[in-house]
Amino acid sequence: MDKSYPITVDYSKSLTEMVKAGKYYCANSGINDFHFPTQLTGKHKLKAEFVQYDCNISSKEVIADLDKRGFRPGTVHELAALGKKYPNEQAEGPIVALGSVWGRGSGIRWVACLYDGGSRRKLGLNSGDWSADHRFLAFRK
Repeated sequence: MDKSYPITVDYSKSLTEMVKAGKYYCANSGINDFHFPTQLTGKHKLKAEFVQYDCNISSKEVIADLDKRGFRPGTVHELAALGKKYPNEQAEGPIVALGSVWGRGSGIRWVACLYDGGSRRKLGLNSGDWSADHRFLAFRK
């Protein structure tokens, strides 16, 4: 966590518009304002950071560790803003936004993940445990 990534999240835009502006090869249709609503408005300037672990880890463990370190997990809106401004960053490893959760009726907790599918940028939904190559979008509290 020796590098930060300045971003501006414009909440006057819908999540659908934010995803479209990111110009992804593929984006999961579940990443939308209905599944990931927000109460925030206006433009917010933030400094994103990544936290990565050298082992497989659960979302619950990541969130607890981030909290201990004085961070909060990034949201899907922040991930969309990051992906637009830094379009090649996911090539270094998938980026996960644990701060926004869509809980389908089955009890599965889906979160947004920006990853590289070869030469194609993808914004998907994942759940479960994470491998050592995943990085977690985080912001200082």
